[in-house]
Amino acid sequence: MIIKRINKSAGFSFASIVALSLFFSPFLNFFSAVSVQADTRRYIIPSSEIAIRTGQGTEYKIIAVVKDGTSVELLEEDESYAKVRLIDGKEGWIIKRFLSVDIPLRELVDSLQEENEGIKRRELEAIYNLEDLSFKLTQSETELNAILAERDQIQKDYVKLQQDTADIVQMKKDYLKISQENKLLERNLISVNSNYERLKDDNAMNWFLAGSGVLLVGIIFGRISAKSRKRKPSLL
Repeated sequence: MIIKRINKSAGFSFASIVALSLFFSPFLNFFSAVSVQADTRRYIIPSSEIAIRTGQGTEYKIIAVVKDGTSVELLEEDESYAKVRLIDGKEGWIIKRFLSVDIPLRELVDSLQEENEGIKRRELEAIYNLEDLSFKLTQSETELNAILAERDQIQKDYVKLQQDTADIVQMKKDYLKISQENKLLERNLISVNSNYERLKDDNAMNWFLAGSGVLLVGIIFGRISAKSRKRKPSLL
């Protein structure tokens, strides 16, 4: 999915630049290496096997026989002959017309095929790396979403904590208010009880006085009645 998105967003130009850079880079490297050695590197031109001798002429001993496309290093030259060094280090003379600065087509094709295989390998590696990056990006997005969800939950918990804290503060204020009201009620209750006890004492005293008064009146009336009864017979 990431590859498709990249292809759609980047367009043909990005893909073309990458493809061209990957395709031409090995050629550039190859021709750069060739240009460095262009002064001394020579190749045997298409022909039959060519003899390399110890001197300039057919009368000299043959030290090696080279085939078409063989790479040699030019050491010195004159009008007809050139002294060269082979890959194995042997040095000898060869007829100059059998040498060329042009890279043999077979060697060029082989080099291009090898570089093409390298391009394919690098392309596959790039695809694998891109897929790996895509997978890691998906993982990062998942982790980011989880972190964002956790952050949102923390914010919600923080807001709820603030609300709970505000409720606790209000509850504390209400508790202090109720405590003050309870203390006021307790003082009022004590005052009421005190008044009640005082009233009880006053009522008891009143009842005592009332009872004493009734008893005293009874005694007086009793004595008056007794005197009256005593007086009546004497009148008869």
